[in-house]
Amino acid sequence: MQALPDPSNRRTTERFELRMPIQAQANGLVCTGASTNFSSGGACLEIEGAAPAIGEAITVEFAVPGAPEVIAVDAEVRWTAPGAKPKLGIMFRAGHQRLIAALVAGVIGAASSSASAAATTNVPTFDPTADVVMDMDSGGERPDSQSVLEAFSRRYDAIDACVVDSRGKSEKQMNGEAHVAVLLNPKGATPLGVNADLPAPAAKDRRLRECLRAATAGADFPSYDGPPIVVEFDFELDPGFEEVPAE
Repeated sequence: MQALPDPSNRRTTERFELRMPIQAQANGLVCTGASTNFSSGGACLEIEGAAPAIGEAITVEFAVPGAPEVIAVDAEVRWTAPGAKPKLGIMFRAGHQRLIAALVAGVIGAASSSASAAATTNVPTFDPTADVVMDMDSGGERPDSQSVLEAFSRRYDAIDACVVDSRGKSEKQMNGEAHVAVLLNPKGATPLGVNADLPAPAAKDRRLRECLRAATAGADFPSYDGPPIVVEFDFELDPGFEEVPAE
């Protein structure tokens, strides 16, 4: 059994490329433009016209794709960069929770069919105490730990989709750590088995457990010349969002 690095510190200050039309108002002046990237704590905007001064309060209306109306966020200008289309970095102050929820809903909406389909998986569970049938023609190689971890980490969006689908309309955070054990397939990709354990009070949520198993089974795990081995992952089930200053 092989332990891997702890992936529970995911999604802290990560910034994503995200272009949305915006209209901003600062010190009585109105301008239009678009976001260029976004994090849970702020965004970078590209605007038409003169940029407001650093430290000014700014209200930004984001046109989120799929949202029925624009979402207004109060923020503070933290930096500016001159150009034909000036750029400015803003730090969110109020209203961004609704923006984040709309963006997540958009991602989940696009992935909802996948999340629903992922409620079940053809990949079985396995007995972690059972003897592994050895292929006598296999080598003694073991998969690269970092490659395995990266393959699992790329499934965080699918894992989050499972959590949001399980929460439904509730905004209550699901506390605790989940545990996933994977019986790797030496041929790579789809594992031979996946087990998932949930923290209380979600421990009896079979749909969520099956969704997490399916999300994990979809990882592109590396191939290697060796026997099947078990790798394990512990991660915060519902980490939420951490507000960080825009840079």
